[in-house]
Amino acid sequence: MLEILLAIIVGLLVGVLFGLIPGLHPNTIILLVPLIAQLSLPPLVIIAFVVSLGISNTFVDFIPSMLLGAPEAGNELSVLPAHKMLLQGNGYDAVKLAVIGGLGSILLVIALLPAIIFTVPGIYEASRPFTYALLIFIVLVMIMHEKAAKKKSIAFLCFMLAGMTGISTTYLPIDKNVILFPMLSGLFGVSILLFNNHKISIPKRRKNIYVTGRQQRRGIIFGSIGGLVSGLLPGVGSSEIASFASVDKNEKSFLITLGAITISNTLLSIMALWLIQKSRSGIAAVLEQLVQIGFGEFIFIAALAVLVASISAIITLKLAKKSVSLIEKIDYGKISKAVIIFIVIMTIVFSGAYGLLLLVTCTALGIFANLSGIRRSVLMGVLILPTIIFYLPF
Repeated sequence: MLEILLAIIVGLLVGVLFGLIPGLHPNTIILLVPLIAQLSLPPLVIIAFVVSLGISNTFVDFIPSMLLGAPEAGNELSVLPAHKMLLQGNGYDAVKLAVIGGLGSILLVIALLPAIIFTVPGIYEASRPFTYALLIFIVLVMIMHEKAAKKKSIAFLCFMLAGMTGISTTYLPIDKNVILFPMLSGLFGVSILLFNNHKISIPKRRKNIYVTGRQQRRGIIFGSIGGLVSGLLPGVGSSEIASFASVDKNEKSFLITLGAITISNTLLSIMALWLIQKSRSGIAAVLEQLVQIGFGEFIFIAALAVLVASISAIITLKLAKKSVSLIEKIDYGKISKAVIIFIVIMTIVFSGAYGLLLLVTCTALGIFANLSGIRRSVLMGVLILPTIIFYLPF
């Protein structure tokens, strides 16, 4: 029992650290697999550490993803809802809304666990032959969201370019466990941060954001369903599903839904090891290599998720409040430059010159998409197109 408690604490600490550093994903833990294997730890201890790391990281990651990368004042409408709220003085509330959605989704998933156990395996097997068709449908909807015909064409072009980039990575001599770092950092990180060379004044927090109980319930319910869907559909991220699942078309509901999708997807991707015998994330892949997940371990993961999510939610809110206060006092442009330098250094360390080339390529594509004014979600073609090709029946 003491070993499990210690594993939870260490997992929480590592997850929080990884979450606060932009671009450092919990999938990086896969590099530690040989070390963990040599320690010959009991299965429940390994599960406690890995699950605690994954869930706490996903919660804390709301802070850099929502508080970094905002544009200059005047461009609020072209960015993510969290960045818009940050520029309005409500950055903390943006994180809080995501945390509400995330914690609510954990509780809902656990409450519905019997139904999930009896329905998910069957749904997965029935939908598996049509995975490619479902992914194509999602892509078409993303592209058709663009209003102008010209932007639809550009969105399709960006999707294909991102997809071909994803396919080409198969031939690069880069460790497959870390290749997502330069790829996604370029498409969704550096390409935005490069526009933040100017000094941005983050206003003081104005007043608490009010969200109705109905909005919270709808965001949590539809977000949890979206997390389940994204867990079954490989290559589809939380943001893409959030655009479908967010039924109340405003930034507050979107953030609750996004939080619910992100956290429930993290939990369900781990539970998938027993539900469908497939790993749907790097964290799940680590567990798959180190332990055998049976029904007992499955129930342990469910109970552990509630504990870790509750603690992670409190830690995230406290850190978010301090982070917003810090951002208000320093030059936001300097933060962006520091993050870019960090990402470049980490790319070189983990993936070398080829990784740096991939980072530059993806950054250029991200910049093109940003300047074109299209939805950046089409850039997830870097994962979706290779997945579609893999599941094609011919």
